[in-house]
Amino acid sequence: MNRQRFVALGTCALAGLPRAARATGGLDVADPGPAVSVRVLLASGSFAGPEPIDAWHFGWSGRTYRGSFANAALPDGRSALVNVVPLDAYLAGVISSEIPSGWPDAMQHAQAIVSRTYVLGRLHPDKPYDVVASESDQHYSGIEGESLAGRAAVDSTAGTTLTYLDAPAHVAYSSCCGGRTADAGDVWGVWFPYLPSIPDPHCFGTPNYAWNADIPLANVAAAFGAPFAGIGALRAVRLESNGPDDRPRGIGFDGDRSSFETTPKAFRAALGAAVVRSTFVRSLELGRAGSLAVTGTGRGHGVGLCQWGARIMAYDGASAQDILSFYFPGTALGHAQPERERGHAG
Repeated sequence: MNRQRFVALGTCALAGLPRAARATGGLDVADPGPAVSVRVLLASGSFAGPEPIDAWHFGWSGRTYRGSFANAALPDGRSALVNVVPLDAYLAGVISSEIPSGWPDAMQHAQAIVSRTYVLGRLHPDKPYDVVASESDQHYSGIEGESLAGRAAVDSTAGTTLTYLDAPAHVAYSSCCGGRTADAGDVWGVWFPYLPSIPDPHCFGTPNYAWNADIPLANVAAAFGAPFAGIGALRAVRLESNGPDDRPRGIGFDGDRSSFETTPKAFRAALGAAVVRSTFVRSLELGRAGSLAVTGTGRGHGVGLCQWGARIMAYDGASAQDILSFYFPGTALGHAQPERERGHAG
């Protein structure tokens, strides 16, 4: 999740929405500046065409979207459907797709600030789109994904982003960190002082905290192919850690001929995020009937903001700024826009 740099300035509030009260739980929100648009990849390859509704709305795949649409060509030759949408209209379709609308206001505001910071770091004028409409970037569901709470959070925090030493911050978030956030350097190989691994007691016992999986060894062999097959008959599995944060750095498979090692990130990617729910694998054992018994905590990569932990912090009385200071230590609230600004969609 590397982010492109963007320079400090303001962004706009969602057009057509009423201005919320400026008291935002400790946030000092300035007037927003010029508008920016986001190009969201909705589909690629073969897809049904969208249906224009008016100059500012269209329908596609059972949903209604703000802004306009465009057809783009991807580098691999496939066609792409792209929604060109004003920044805060995009965010309105993200917030309640990422977290329930009934969560506390402080969490809604924190999510809006992180989501805005995230997407501003992902604008790529030289590419056919900026972000995809799935968890690969941020869940985006158009108007059907909006809520009054989500729109109010976007409006109340208009233009607000996270900064570090007066420069734009690189942010990340996941559903649940599993009791300790992950260091960005361990997950992606790029270190930031405000994305360390920190203990997080807030998410303990939440719905996405603990998980387990029995994975057929045949699935593991199919996922890793020849390198795994080369170890011969599997004799043992192991977790490797070289740090104080309990998060594993490696997963090893020992056979009668050789060994195969991978990272928790690659293990999760190979077996699927629905099976291996996080990179915070707690135990790994050879199970019965040719299976791999895996237990873990958390859901997602674990870097940055833990959504379930932030929810509990908000219920305990923390403000949005308290939440962001906890998960991104050393950062401050600021205002930003991308290096190359684009105008309104439509």
